[in-house]
Amino acid sequence: MLYEFHAACPRPTAAQIIEWTGRYPEFAEDIRIHAAISRDWDAAGAAEEPIDETMAARARSRVLNALFLSGKQAEATEAEVPADFHEMLRSRGKQIHEVAKELDIGRDVLADLFNGWMTAPVGSRLVDAVSSFFGIGKAIFERAHRHAFDNPKLAHAKSAGPPIIPRRSYEEVIAGSNMDPERKKYWLGEL
Repeated sequence: MLYEFHAACPRPTAAQIIEWTGRYPEFAEDIRIHAAISRDWDAAGAAEEPIDETMAARARSRVLNALFLSGKQAEATEAEVPADFHEMLRSRGKQIHEVAKELDIGRDVLADLFNGWMTAPVGSRLVDAVSSFFGIGKAIFERAHRHAFDNPKLAHAKSAGPPIIPRRSYEEVIAGSNMDPERKKYWLGEL
């Protein structure tokens, strides 16, 4: 019955819909739904016009302009983000131990990262977790890590000798942390 309705009324009018629903009251709802879909298809098809070269060139120009402007906005936003993990912490009103608790990682690991004591490359799980926490991209994370590494923070000196920077790899930091073995395996990507 719907096929017959579609064949007889490809662009159903209100009068045709009333006529067919009166003829087939048991299928009245189906007829109305099909008529609405047919009208929507018709409206979508009517909006399409042939595209000439001028319209295509204008559309291409608008798309390229939008892409250019979005790139400029991303650069401006990226430049506004501090290049220092400690500044990011201050802007969020957080301390290292609070972030460590939220990320379920040892605070000694984050302290080594934020203080510039962890050498590159940083494990992808930690990069993803810290980036997600601060709402930054990987490029900004890398910039902040490079800044921390180039400007390490020194702890209070506890000896008579000159202070040294205890630089260690990501794996060494995780292995030497105070986390339980399961958490270490997770952060090393073994789970």
